[in-house]
Amino acid sequence: MTELLSTGHFPIDPVDLERTDLDRIYSELRSSYKSVMISRGVYRSKASQNREAMQVLEQKIRAIAEREASVRQEAYEMLEIVTTVVGQLEDAGDELVNEFGAYQLGRRSYSGGAFIGRLIKAVTSFIRRWTQTKQQLTAIVEKQNSVQMKLEGTDGTTR
Repeated sequence: MTELLSTGHFPIDPVDLERTDLDRIYSELRSSYKSVMISRGVYRSKASQNREAMQVLEQKIRAIAEREASVRQEAYEMLEIVTTVVGQLEDAGDELVNEFGAYQLGRRSYSGGAFIGRLIKAVTSFIRRWTQTKQQLTAIVEKQNSVQMKLEGTDGTTR
């Protein structure tokens, strides 16, 4: 690329110029203009490439953000399931412990027969909740696999 001449290099009023000087200055102006237009084309091309690259990057970032939001939502769903399961198991365990304690006290007073029915109900309730918990654990494992696949899809590695 040729070096661009400053505007001070060219005369302000071309009236006093000889034809040869006028032709030479015109050629220099034309050459400078050509360089400016080439530079402008290169700049526009680079600007266009940068705009396209920014759009691609924006799309990738949006896709990652959407996957991350989806993963975060599934993590909250899993946390809610785990919290519910633990709460149910605690309630069932407390009920079982309380009814067993009542049975133990009733057995000493020879009225244990009344408490054995409640103890059996507490055991049955515990078994039912345990079975439900195992089903919910299967759902958690499935969600975990889904989250794992989404995380691997974001950048090819797990976090």
